[in-house]
Amino acid sequence: MSELEQAEREKRLLRIRHVSTFMKWAVTVVLALILVLAVIVSIGIVLPNDLMIGPEETIDVGASERTLGDIPQVQRVGLALLVAAAHIMLMFATWHIRTVFQHFQRMEFFSPKTLSNVFSFGIWLIAFAVFDLLSDPIGSVILSYDLPEGERSLDLTLDGDEIFFLVFGALMLLFGWILREAALIADENRQFV
Repeated sequence: MSELEQAEREKRLLRIRHVSTFMKWAVTVVLALILVLAVIVSIGIVLPNDLMIGPEETIDVGASERTLGDIPQVQRVGLALLVAAAHIMLMFATWHIRTVFQHFQRMEFFSPKTLSNVFSFGIWLIAFAVFDLLSDPIGSVILSYDLPEGERSLDLTLDGDEIFFLVFGALMLLFGWILREAALIADENRQFV
C-alpha cells in the first residue's frame, strides 16, 4: 500500500471515528429524552394534573378518544403501562444502536460485540413494531372498558410506523447476519495468509 493510499485510509478511518463519536453522543441525548418523555407521559396518564398533563387532555388509541379525567384510575394505569412498555422497548433499541456507534468509534467493525448489538437492534425494532401493532387493540379495550356494552371498542390499525419498524428491523437483522459472515470470511482469509 502506497503512502497516498495509507493517508487516504487513515483519513477515512478518522472520519468514521469522528462521526461515530458524534452519533454516540447524539443517540445518548435521544435515549435520555425517551426516558424523560416516558416518565412524564406515564405519570401524566396515571395522575393527570395541571402541572404536567391536565385531566381535560384527551388520549386517543386507534379511533377511540377520551378525556383523561373521564377514565377510571385502573384503566389509566393500564394505558400508562402500555405507554411505558413502548418507551422501554425504544430505549433498548436505542441503547443497542448507541453501543454500535461506540464500537465503531473504537474501530471494532467486525467484533462479536458489534455484530451482536446490530443484531439486537434489529430484534428490538421488530419487537417494537409487533408491540405497536398489538397495543392499539389492547389500548382501545382498556380505554373503553368502563363504557356501556354498545360503546366499547376494539380497534386494530396498521399504519406506516409499524411497517417502517418491521422493515428497518428486518434490514438491521439481515445486516447483522451479513456482517457476521463477512467477519468469518475475513478471519478465514487471515488464516490462509
